[in-house]
Amino acid sequence: MTETVIVTNEELAILCDIVGGWSSKLAENADADKLQALDRLIASGFVGLANGHSVTKYQHTAKTELLFTQLCVGISGG
Repeated sequence: MTETVIVTNEELAILCDIVGGWSSKLAENADADKLQALDRLIASGFVGLANGHSVTKYQHTAKTELLFTQLCVGISGG
């Protein structure tokens, strides 16, 4: 059984930034809406703190990798 995951466009953009290595820029330039989206991603298990203690750098989780794989399969038609 697969889990239905709903990720907003803003959350997907944040995930792309984090996967692309822009997590420190994200933390520096985040407005209230982005911070709320980031909090939702953390609560949903898509994002964690890098090194377990830095509040300005985030890392994606295996759940994000699975989501991206599923999205890419959907796009390629595979």
